[in-house]
Amino acid sequence: MKHIPSALILASLLAAALISCGAEDAQTAVTTDADTASITEAETEAPRITANLPERDFGGEEFTFYGRDDSVWGSSDILSHQTDGEQINDALYERTSYIEDTYNVKLAVIESPVTDAKTAITAGDDSFDVIVSMVYDAGSLSVDGLLLDLNAVGNLDLTKEWWAQSTNSSLSIANRQYYATGDIFIIDNKGTRVFFFNKDIIRDLDLENPYDLVDDNKWTLDKYIAMCEATLADLNGDNTYTRDADRYGTMAQTTFGSMLYFASGNLLTGKDANDIPYALCGTEKAINVMTGISDKIAGLTSISTSNETSVTGIHPDNVSYFMDGRVLFMPEVLLHIETLRDCTVDVGILPPPKYDESQDKYVCYADGWCVNVVSIPITNTNPDDAGFLLEAMAADSLNNLTPAYFDVVLTDKYARDAQSVRMLDLILDSVVMDNANIFSWATIESTVADAIYKGGAIASTVEKRMKSLEKAITKTVDAILALEQ
Repeated sequence: MKHIPSALILASLLAAALISCGAEDAQTAVTTDADTASITEAETEAPRITANLPERDFGGEEFTFYGRDDSVWGSSDILSHQTDGEQINDALYERTSYIEDTYNVKLAVIESPVTDAKTAITAGDDSFDVIVSMVYDAGSLSVDGLLLDLNAVGNLDLTKEWWAQSTNSSLSIANRQYYATGDIFIIDNKGTRVFFFNKDIIRDLDLENPYDLVDDNKWTLDKYIAMCEATLADLNGDNTYTRDADRYGTMAQTTFGSMLYFASGNLLTGKDANDIPYALCGTEKAINVMTGISDKIAGLTSISTSNETSVTGIHPDNVSYFMDGRVLFMPEVLLHIETLRDCTVDVGILPPPKYDESQDKYVCYADGWCVNVVSIPITNTNPDDAGFLLEAMAADSLNNLTPAYFDVVLTDKYARDAQSVRMLDLILDSVVMDNANIFSWATIESTVADAIYKGGAIASTVEKRMKSLEKAITKTVDAILALEQ
């Protein structure tokens, strides 16, 4: 969700090159001219980034997060009280130690399902200060009147660079911001949907280089489909195509149709000048785009969608088949750059394709299940203290957590080539979210996804959902507007 300056990417690549190719020469320079090296380091060391906050002593008070309990998308990126040699954990340890030492406060986390948090808040339990949850749950809590408007919380400045501006803007309703994300997390980056691709298949079939297509503004839906069709192969010669035996152009989750729609730069809902959501998916432009995508992908054997987890038990089976080397494209969350770490396939990373070459920019999508946000419960009797510490933690993340994440991802630990590094910078600077997904308004997202992938009368399918969609939007907006300010 954050734009990472090219300088950081370049620095990561240069550092990796130095470690792998020039370590001996670097060591010689340090030992023969140590004084000069020290002066240079002192001159180039960047000052610590801090929030514009006054000095503060919390007197050893404990500050508690109610953290999302999930094996994959949980609140593991909030704090750490010990080092273990892993770069992300140690960056969290640095942030935790800095905040605790600087402000004389003790950070703690309670990991539990958010349903328990709802029960606790309703009962008046004030044992936790901040909630870390998926956006779906935060949206539900906000409508129930259980969260504070972050815009009214003292010491918290969501306009600062360490908060995700475009994402948070998409999450507000009626200019009220009940939850937010930014550099305080790395989970939001992991929840962004990208296109992983098999470079071995590209080479074996002599297909066009996808990186060149992106750079030349030619990575479009038509190019993508042509490459899928060129990849399909009956590997076992039984005259049928099966997911566990043959080669496919794409394997994706069943939301693939809506992912391609979002990649076109369109949303299911928008917001007016007063920040009030309204339906967009019934407009002529939206229907034309949905129909255009559907006309190209519906019924293609080379594209297969499934949410089954029978192979891995954790991740969709699409991931396992991709790792087998039998899938060219796998649209998935960026989290899987870690899953694929030990994969023998030569993996590359792309943004989803544009609808056509007239589209201004590549667009990536993140959904409310994967992205985590912070919110403050109404039971918090000192919300300005929570605002203070959230602001301090988010700002300090630019010194440790964010650089650590990109250093890990942008070097050979996960990303495998310099082109993928460039793609990641482009991807994370182009993320959108849609309130239709966050509030599950009239199941419009799954309706659109199915209609696009399966084909059929898209206009009439969407039209049948419009009254329910508009009613659902109105119900949410009315609930928000009825809350006290």
